[in-house]
Amino acid sequence: MKEGIITKKVDNHLFMQEITRMFNEQGKKSVTFVVRGFSMRPFLENGRDKVILTPPREPKIGDVVLAEVRERTYALHRVIRIKDGTYTMRGDGNPLRMTEDFTYDKIIGLADGFIRKGKRVDTGDRKWRLYSAVWKALTPFRRILLAIYRRI
Repeated sequence: MKEGIITKKVDNHLFMQEITRMFNEQGKKSVTFVVRGFSMRPFLENGRDKVILTPPREPKIGDVVLAEVRERTYALHRVIRIKDGTYTMRGDGNPLRMTEDFTYDKIIGLADGFIRKGKRVDTGDRKWRLYSAVWKALTPFRRILLAIYRRI
């Protein structure tokens, strides 16, 4: 373990409450944690990559948001639609029909960046936006591309 870094496993709901507390009570500007799950492949890998989360703000289409999508169920996915105060998101590695809806009050935070293979990637970076746009354009072919990716 690196000096000054504390690693601890906790229940997801308690973890989300702690992130919210850190943003609200402690005035933290960002919180970094290791990604768990495979729904954001190929962008983020389970247990390897980290997300740099910032306090809630109005997300735009394409933003990666951490939100409570059902009671005590959370997802870190990309916003794909905004309509009448409801946001719809989907994991980059999820099938087209697997979406989650939420409202602004359910947002825990927005991804400001990621640490992939030890290097920081900002979500506002041109390369990240281009990569995201290309992946979105490839939506009809994702299942095939992800199957190939998993085999590599």
